[in-house]
Amino acid sequence: MISAAHKRNNVKWDRENMRSLSCRVRKEQSDAFKAWCSANNTTPGKILKEFVLEIINEEAEEQEGKE
Repeated sequence: MISAAHKRNNVKWDRENMRSLSCRVRKEQSDAFKAWCSANNTTPGKILKEFVLEIINEEAEEQEGKE
């Protein structure tokens, strides 16, 4: 079990080092995406995070190729 002090430190670290991304879509689009994620045994957050990291990595590779 995590102590209260450890939880406070985790919250502090998250506040200093993490950010949330979001976008607004129509309800039916959100429902369809969530259903797709569920059918594919994943979550919307996981899919979006993977996409963001993929884009960042592709951009970094392109920049390395230009140097």
